[in-house]
Order: sequence, then C-alpha cells, then structure tokens
Amino acid sequence: MGINMKAFMKPELRDRGTMEFPGIAKYVDEEGKPIPFIIKRLSTKEIREIRNNYKSRTVYRDKNNGDRPIVAANGQVAVLNEYDSESAGLEMMVEAFVQPKLDDPELMKFYGVYDRLDMPNIIFPDRDDFKYADQCLMEACGLASKKDDKEVVEELKK
Repeated sequence: MGINMKAFMKPELRDRGTMEFPGIAKYVDEEGKPIPFIIKRLSTKEIREIRNNYKSRTVYRDKNNGDRPIVAANGQVAVLNEYDSESAGLEMMVEAFVQPKLDDPELMKFYGVYDRLDMPNIIFPDRDDFKYADQCLMEACGLASKKDDKEVVEELKK
C-alpha cells in the first residue's frame, strides 16, 4: 500500500505568507485610520538561524596559569554559553515586518539610523506599542498563541 505524497504537499508550508494585524494610533493613513501591520510568517528554520547568530560560547581561561582553559572535575572544558535574546528578537522583528518595512533605507535615513536593529525601538518607542508589535510578531511566527475573542474583549474592557 503506497502513501499518497500529495497529502504532504502543502503550498502554505512552501510559502508561509504574511499576516495582517490592526495598526497603532500613532501611524494613520490619509483618512485617519491606523495603517495595518503586515508581518511575514518566518519559518522555524529562519527563526533558528536568527537565534543561532546571537549565541556564543566562550572557554573559561585561567589568567593566572598561562591563560590555559579551565577543566572541570568531569574532564570537560568549562565554557560559558551566552545568548543575546534582545538582539535576536529585534532581528526577527526587522526580518518579519513587511509594513512598516523596518530596514527601509529611506526610513532609516530619515531617522539618521545606520544599524537596522535600532529601528524597532525608534518606530515603536512607547512600551505598549513595542509590546503590541512584538506580540503580533510572535503570533505571526507561531511563537505565541492567537488570542480568542473572549481575551480580546477582556483586554478592551481594561
């Protein structure tokens, strides 16, 4: 009995597309309506690659003993694993946001920014706006669950 491989051929997995979210009051169109966010749905592979770019391993060295690596009692070289989650999150935001395109050269020039990772904090300077943009990103990438109607209503009541 052969398996029909077409069942595993899902167009949405080849191109994950984008998701649209309501914009914030700070950025409105000509009619005064908030401009929606459009966010690319990053794949697990893309997210992993971004996160790996912000991981580092440093060998502990004994400065008093010729800068030799420190070996633990179990015979393993002692290492310090570091992860810059803040920069990784900013990189994900810049990579995923289609509208606004955070690394748009014209936008960066307008704000006098040379490092694209500075843009999320410039475009979303208020804590609540940044938190909302980040929540949209996490939802689009499947890293946070989508809110149901009850949660949205409860948040609006607050």
